[in-house]
Amino acid sequence: MALSTREDILATAKELFTRHGYHHVSMRSISSAMGISVGNLTYYFPRKADLADALLEQEMRQILMPARPGLDALDEYLRRMLASLLEHARLFSDYLMFLSIPELADGHRDRVGRLRANLLDILRAQVSAGLLYAVAADQSTLEDLADLLMYSHMGWQQQLTLFPEPVQQAMDHQRAALQPWLTPAGLDDLRRLHPL
Repeated sequence: MALSTREDILATAKELFTRHGYHHVSMRSISSAMGISVGNLTYYFPRKADLADALLEQEMRQILMPARPGLDALDEYLRRMLASLLEHARLFSDYLMFLSIPELADGHRDRVGRLRANLLDILRAQVSAGLLYAVAADQSTLEDLADLLMYSHMGWQQQLTLFPEPVQQAMDHQRAALQPWLTPAGLDDLRRLHPL
C-alpha cells in the first residue's frame, strides 16, 4: 500500500506540475486532487520540493543510459533528453527555477552533472568506435562538444515551451552540431541512420 500511495502521489504531482507549473501547485492542491489529507501527503513527502526532487530523479532514470558505440546510441540519448523536455514543458519552462529554490538547487546541479557525464561517456564510446574525432579541427575537445550539446538543449527547452516544434527538427540541429566531429566512418553511420 505504501509504495502504491507514494507512486500515486508522484503521478498526481507530476500531472499537476505539468498542467499548472511548479509554482502554481500547492501541497493542499495535490492532496485535494488525491482525496487525502495534507498530513498523509507530508508523511510521504514533507515538502513540495521533495516531490519535485523525486519526480526529477524518476526522469533521470528514463534518460540515463549505458554508453555504447554507434551514433544510434548518441541519437537515442539526445532524443531522450528532448522528449523529457517536451513531456514536462510546463515543469521545465523556467530552467533556472530549480536553482532559485534552495531545496532543489544542489540536486539540480548534480543531475545536470550526471547528464553531462553520461553524454561524455557516450561521446567517448563513439571516439573508441572510430565514429568521432577526439579533438575537432578547431582544437575543440569532447568536453566542448558535450557543453555545446547541453547548452543547445537548454535553448531547445526554452524554444519548445514557447513554440512546440517537432523533435525531429531539434535532432537535425543536434546532428548539424556533430558534423565537424564525425570521422568518415561516423558520416557513413549518420547517413545509414538518417538517409537523405
